[in-house]
Amino acid sequence: MSKSNKELIAFFDFKRDNREALQFGGMLLVPKTLNDVVLESMMIPPDDFPEDSDTIYDMLNGRVWMGHDITRVETPLLEAEFKKIGKPAPTAKSIIDTLHFTSSDTELAKLAIQFGLGRQAYGSFKDCGKNLKAIKKCEAFMSILEEPERKYEDDVHPMLSVIKYYHDEAVNARRFV
Repeated sequence: MSKSNKELIAFFDFKRDNREALQFGGMLLVPKTLNDVVLESMMIPPDDFPEDSDTIYDMLNGRVWMGHDITRVETPLLEAEFKKIGKPAPTAKSIIDTLHFTSSDTELAKLAIQFGLGRQAYGSFKDCGKNLKAIKKCEAFMSILEEPERKYEDDVHPMLSVIKYYHDEAVNARRFV
């Protein structure tokens, strides 16, 4: 895999539904535009995870992971499912959890919630798409709401910088507790 392809962000959702099936929805995003270059959506019946594990592993391993509440939900579930089948779980280069942004109580975060960020229920590609659409809509309101400009890196989407800022702030605050 080329270096530039490894720099894509894995934006995903991975849940277990009420019938014990696993649902994975994910996309690989270009950090500068948040445009998707790879889409993946799977309904995985109980005990069929080994068949789809390589696809999930390849999509996630070594990338920046982004999603809503992925630190608490997706990461432990991924680790448990890979452990069940005796394979190493994918590891994140770093994590950007949008939950910290939506918990920030800023006007922009409140708007993102109104746009649907974080309202996913099943772990499907549609949920990821709705979350991504909410994030992109927020960019148009950044200057109106006078959100301070935050530079994460030079070649990243402005909303990615904002979301990463709130994630880092939450992680750093936990270190001092």
